Amino acid sequence: MSPVGRHVTVLSGADLRLLLPLADVVPAIESAYVAAAGQQAALYPVVREPLPDFAAVFGIKSGYWPERGSLGLKVAGYWSGNRARGLDNHQAMIVLVDPATGVPRAIIDGNYVTAIRTSAAGAIGLKYLARTDAQTALIVGTGVQAEAQARALDWWRPGIELVAFEPFGPRPRDMAADLCARLAGSGIACQPAGSLALAAAAADIIVTTTPATRPVLPAEYLSEGVHVNAMGADTAGKQEHEVETLRRARVVVDDWAQASTLGECQHAVAAGLFSDADHPHAIGEIIAGTAGGRADSDEITLFDATGLALQDLAAAELAIRLAGERQLGRVISLD
Repeated sequence: MSPVGRHVTVLSGADLRLLLPLADVVPAIESAYVAAAGQQAALYPVVREPLPDFAAVFGIKSGYWPERGSLGLKVAGYWSGNRARGLDNHQAMIVLVDPATGVPRAIIDGNYVTAIRTSAAGAIGLKYLARTDAQTALIVGTGVQAEAQARALDWWRPGIELVAFEPFGPRPRDMAADLCARLAGSGIACQPAGSLALAAAAADIIVTTTPATRPVLPAEYLSEGVHVNAMGADTAGKQEHEVETLRRARVVVDDWAQASTLGECQHAVAAGLFSDADHPHAIGEIIAGTAGGRADSDEITLFDATGLALQDLAAAELAIRLAGERQLGRVISLD
């Protein structure tokens, strides 16, 4: 009997751009959220560790989805100096493993998967929590994730009136203009915002996409009825919003265990606003219909999206299946 080889499918970012359009990823991520909320899959403890010598954060997210036979991890992090080197600040790689044997099944570019699955998360937050008549949006931040969230906004409401604001850096308005120029190449209209306060007051939707460790958007800037997708806080110590914002809003999380330690909710827990016994519902519960979303048009809603390993697994498994059908990617042997 000949030995079984360890053959691994490798998918590049170029492959993934062909395989994973946002419209196909959204339902896959919805399924992952429902599985997480229903405890049908395991989310293992997240590793997030600083690398002070490189102004970076290194992380590992992993999980197991028995129903799908999906086991794997994402090695990822944030290197703040990469943009100056011509690289994305976020860097990631996904490895899928056969749960029965431990043999690696796939190695997948995590940069694209992270961007598209987080774009899908933002789109899902809009779908279930934003006002149906929302017409204006503000993105705070101008990096890769800001681009991903602009695409989510455009998918949810094509032609939405979009402005961008950069709260950091030596030339924030130029950075916002650069983002808008990049989006124009994808057919998405955007204008740089001169004033955060005025842009926030006029916005029906606000998306924050920064690596901030203290609030960048004061609660007093929020208007009644606004929906906030809080995408930046995914590590202990990160914070984009004041606790007062969470006090005023109907908060929804992707996963309570992560949100309470890594997301915006970590600061609300420290302030006594939430606890393990009394905490917000998960978006998967709203998708499944076991919890309610927005109550009325005047309510402020906030989606605390920390990013789940199951999102990565769902997108990666979809990519592997489609790659097999379309004969994309390549196979390497580890033997």
